[in-house]
Amino acid sequence: MRYGGIPSQSDYKHFPQRIVNNQGPVYNFYKSNKEYQLGTKIGVINRDFNSTNVSLDSFTTLHKTITFLIIRNDTIVYEKYNKGYTSNSFVSSFSMAKPFVSTLIGIAIDEGKIKSENDFIVDYLPEFKDKIGWEKITIKNLLQHTSGIRFTDRELDPASDNAEFYWGDNLRERMLHLTLECPPNTKFRYSSENTLLLGYIIEKVTGGTISKYLEDKIWKPLGMEAPAAWSLDRKDAKAIEKSFCCLQARAIDFAKLGRLYLNGGNWNGKQIVSEKWVEYSTHSDPSGNNKHFYNNNWGIGPFKYGSYFAVGLFGQYLYMYPEKNIIIVRFGDTQTSYHPNYWQEVFLQIIDQM
Repeated sequence: MRYGGIPSQSDYKHFPQRIVNNQGPVYNFYKSNKEYQLGTKIGVINRDFNSTNVSLDSFTTLHKTITFLIIRNDTIVYEKYNKGYTSNSFVSSFSMAKPFVSTLIGIAIDEGKIKSENDFIVDYLPEFKDKIGWEKITIKNLLQHTSGIRFTDRELDPASDNAEFYWGDNLRERMLHLTLECPPNTKFRYSSENTLLLGYIIEKVTGGTISKYLEDKIWKPLGMEAPAAWSLDRKDAKAIEKSFCCLQARAIDFAKLGRLYLNGGNWNGKQIVSEKWVEYSTHSDPSGNNKHFYNNNWGIGPFKYGSYFAVGLFGQYLYMYPEKNIIIVRFGDTQTSYHPNYWQEVFLQIIDQM
């Protein structure tokens, strides 16, 4: 295992990668012909630094933000970059990659490559058939993190499974040696192993890599501005994507997954993923001891607002607010003190002023 300390935005430069190619024509969000000056007009309660409001521009700087975008009705109304980042910079997703994986599972179901999310994983991964208890785990369990697989997820602990998955170079072997903590549908336990197994299933049913499936089904059809890169665990033929994290792209291209979901899985007249999958993924399903605030790797916001989001380490966010057709994209680096609930409160403060 290679352990490199606390994760950061620059780690991907040290990992082997697979390129996810884009293809024209590029879809461009509109640039507003109005100067909204939201950076100075919007005030945010900045509890961690003082008891008064600060401007949105100041807030992004104080909170180590490298990219902050607000898109409303397909128009970029706020765009801020700090610390040398620009609109052309690669940013690393961390766990923000997980909803891309669940979307690909939905597409594979639409295409009949997977019969149903209720299928048992051993139907697709026969090497797990001899592991006692694993025959009861479904794809839905992996999507909802109710598989019962033992996994420690302390990102700052070098001895945790999470650190070993992030820095490790033999993920195929590690997958085969994990054990169960409890039967499936017993408890919710957020785990990168669940998403890695989903990526492995995609590899099996498509006969290619998850990067290639992302390229064919999302990256090219959505008119991404630039190629993306998905980090691998190693350089040889046994390499597999760190599908639980580590997708690198321009911030604006991450926003396009949000636009796809706000439009019910339809992209300018083409159904990329079924509306049924989008509707289910962005609403609560507490069955099987799943949490009401998380489903299919999407975070579910307060019911009143209908919001949902992809979230990653250090406050990486792709946040959708359907009522006002708003997408917020936020990326930061190595800032561990901010709980996701804090960022959701911040986004709602911003949205209330728009």
